[in-house]
Amino acid sequence: MVLASPALALEVSRCRALREQREALASEAMGAELILVRQVRERICGQLTRQADRANANERPPAAGGGEPATDYEALIHCRQQSEQVLKDSQPLRYRNRLGFTFYTPSGASLARRADEVQRSLLAEACPAWLRGEPEPASPPPR
Repeated sequence: MVLASPALALEVSRCRALREQREALASEAMGAELILVRQVRERICGQLTRQADRANANERPPAAGGGEPATDYEALIHCRQQSEQVLKDSQPLRYRNRLGFTFYTPSGASLARRADEVQRSLLAEACPAWLRGEPEPASPPPR
């Protein structure tokens, strides 16, 4: 039986804390952006957006001839594309994170920058991929 050394336990703890900090910052940053996106979508195609929100996987689709019409997903796709274009045209790009996600809100951009800084710390600390919250690279198949 091999016992982990106190140094290894400390490293695991430090890496896990950094990963959790990064995930919390990234989640909060995304939340700020989602609020903005929902506001733009509501302004452009509010009724369709609300209808699609109600038609989630937890609800049964409306019965034929029932009260609410089926969701027009083609129109929803167009609405989302139009909303993205409105955002690009009306908001300054404040930050693009390490994964390429665009941030338009000051708070989202600030939080995303901080999350990327913590990610750099994870790499500088030489935290293993599984402690950074990333999948381990696939090992080559045996010959």
